[in-house]
Amino acid sequence: MALAPEKTEQGQRRVSYFFAKRPLMGNKDIECGDTVVVKEFDGKLFLGIVDVLGHGQNAHELAIVCHHFLEKNYQKDLLDILSELHEHIKSTGGTVAALGLLDVATGNLRYIGVGNTVARKFGRQPKRLISREGVLGYVIRTLREETLTLEEGDVLILYTDGVREHFELEDYPDLLEDSVQTVVENIMTKFGKDEDDAACLALRYERIAHD
Repeated sequence: MALAPEKTEQGQRRVSYFFAKRPLMGNKDIECGDTVVVKEFDGKLFLGIVDVLGHGQNAHELAIVCHHFLEKNYQKDLLDILSELHEHIKSTGGTVAALGLLDVATGNLRYIGVGNTVARKFGRQPKRLISREGVLGYVIRTLREETLTLEEGDVLILYTDGVREHFELEDYPDLLEDSVQTVVENIMTKFGKDEDDAACLALRYERIAHD
């Protein structure tokens, strides 16, 4: 499933984003256990990506629970959201997740992740954000928040482990120029794993041009 590319503006800055998800390849009747939530509020953009352990209907049902929880609680502090989600899904199949909160006007991003989700900034100063070990609903270590600042032209990408973890700009030279929709589609196609559910979110940070 994918949505049309979206844009949000604040001050002199604009963010365009796109996301998609799919179940493991070759099983069209299997539901996806990954999900993505994006919410705009008060000049900020909430980003959430979730990967439920396992596949199929049970994973899909838990992904829906997580999706609804994030849609209801996205305006809370990121640490509180993950802590409460951990309690909310105890005694279930377990999940990993990554959350971000972007101040669109300043480019400041707060991030927190648990498990093998990946968050990376591509641009003049590339950076990989760190997700802590653990499984929500089972055991998590002390949660820790990271921060970074997006600059003009940076592309932020979040993805689950249904996408190959390690790829670089030389593997996808047009990543910084392509539309966010094309970026997501190419990452899912070029680096997606056939044997796993996959989800990917791409966001580009840019200055608004004036005539």
